Amino acid sequence: MKKTWYKHLKIVLPCAGAMLLPPWLVSFLPSDAFLGAVVLLFLLINPLFALGIGIAAGWDMRRFWYAPLLAALLYWPGACLFITGWDASIPIYVFIYLLIGGAAMVITHLVRQYRKRS
Repeated sequence: MKKTWYKHLKIVLPCAGAMLLPPWLVSFLPSDAFLGAVVLLFLLINPLFALGIGIAAGWDMRRFWYAPLLAALLYWPGACLFITGWDASIPIYVFIYLLIGGAAMVITHLVRQYRKRS
């Protein structure tokens, strides 16, 4: 049996780094730059990462089905611990990132299946 755990690390480590590290770095910014960085993080960087991880997972959906879920769930502690504490909008963002990543994964998988048939 081949050891393929390192292939999973290619998904897990970027998810952990992208969803936990930027909120921690934003917490060190001065107060006047903090709000702009948080808005940029929530509305641009994290959705683009969720989209990218969904596309990457769609290439091998049977093996990496958990990647969009992991990215969305790792966002939760990053946002709670380093940015705002508990806020009612955090589960909404988690759900949106899950939808973006899941939709990208399914669409990528379907496009690959369609191209194989053609």
